[in-house]
Amino acid sequence: MNPFSALRSATMGALLAVATLLGSPPSFAQTAYEAPLPAQINTDPDLCAHVACTEVLPAASSFSHRMGKPTYVEGYRDDAGQRKLVGYVFLSTDIVDIPAYSGKPVITLIGMDTDGIITGTKILRHSEPILLLGIPESVLTKFVNQYLGKFVGDKIEIGKARNEEGYIGLDAITGATVTVIAQNQVVMRSGVAIARQVGILKVEPRPAIRYSAIDERLSWEQLLKDGSVRRLTVKSEQLGMPRTAEPYVDMFFGHLNTPSVGKSILGESGYTSLMSRLKDNEHAIFIISNGYDSFKGSGFVRGGIYDRVQVSQDMDAYTFRDLDYLNLWGVQAPGAPSYKESAIFIIRDPGFAAAYPWSLVFLGNKLDRNTGHRDFVSFDSEYWVPAKYMEGGRPKVVKPDAPWVRVWKMRAVEIVLFSILLVGVAAVYAMRDRLTRLSTRKNKWPVDGFKYAA
Repeated sequence: MNPFSALRSATMGALLAVATLLGSPPSFAQTAYEAPLPAQINTDPDLCAHVACTEVLPAASSFSHRMGKPTYVEGYRDDAGQRKLVGYVFLSTDIVDIPAYSGKPVITLIGMDTDGIITGTKILRHSEPILLLGIPESVLTKFVNQYLGKFVGDKIEIGKARNEEGYIGLDAITGATVTVIAQNQVVMRSGVAIARQVGILKVEPRPAIRYSAIDERLSWEQLLKDGSVRRLTVKSEQLGMPRTAEPYVDMFFGHLNTPSVGKSILGESGYTSLMSRLKDNEHAIFIISNGYDSFKGSGFVRGGIYDRVQVSQDMDAYTFRDLDYLNLWGVQAPGAPSYKESAIFIIRDPGFAAAYPWSLVFLGNKLDRNTGHRDFVSFDSEYWVPAKYMEGGRPKVVKPDAPWVRVWKMRAVEIVLFSILLVGVAAVYAMRDRLTRLSTRKNKWPVDGFKYAA
């Protein structure tokens, strides 16, 4: 056993001992903590023989065997003697393997109707010590219940909603940040995978990036100027704290697979070494940071995930665990700034498309000075490999309109009519003296006409 695992086991053992001394030990039979699950749950074609599928898809009365890849089951209801498809049920570990704080996944059963609306979620098993001591397990249940009624194609993130960018926010669990970030990934990525497979979400093929023949060495200033390196700065006042001379975090980041960028940042030998370690469809990004706090966070444990940074692309989000981290020993580009911390992170999901825009996301904890309450808020900066480094330039991307733009388009007629009314009111007000002079006792139309029409 390595020392990290031994330390974690000893810590959890000590916590359990303290709980026993302070009161009666928890009843594990009534909780999902390390709950025993049937051995056949991962292999038996009849998934619903081992788990209560009707709890997450109440509209169904019968279920199929496992099908598809990744696997799911179909749920049916009896409709005048005919079986009618009403939705799908799937086990999270059949689709994704995302560790939570304990280093083990939270095994979750998820239901979804034929429109892609989540109908139920049930935690079958978890190994989170914070939910054993300190935070009731019911809080995690309350958290996952927030997904009910949500569309799997929506952009859902932890923290406050960002309506102008189309993001739906979820209330987090204070003290269990890693757990809720991992669980958000589990629910959304599982739902998206099945929705794409059954045709609810349209799958648009995205060709792999093909780099141009340009191979140049750039200074730091040149990397910033052409967008090969981007910046994400979060100030302390944005997190509800007093203004400080230096920002909370000040990050520079970029895509290292691009030859000109990777060689400028790492040098020839460093770039060659990194590329030799990456498998097909794997991508590396670098981050260097200043500021008085860390982008890595203080709650990271071996086997867990980094809870402060992730990469988002459309409705997909990619978190990083310890196996995705490499040391960045230095930046070779002339004129590069000094920095306090750095990292290379590997994106291993084949769904990531480097030829298309993506964003680096920083998850912060914002303090409300009036109430003392903390909310999770997200900050992001978009990155897109410069066109000159891709064969044929950048692909055409049609970005969805912001919510306020969509509202304006849907109510265009009402908005036009209201605008005409406002112009009319303004015109009458501007000519009020002239209209008053034109009116007489017998002929008041210059005044009454507009008054009664309005």
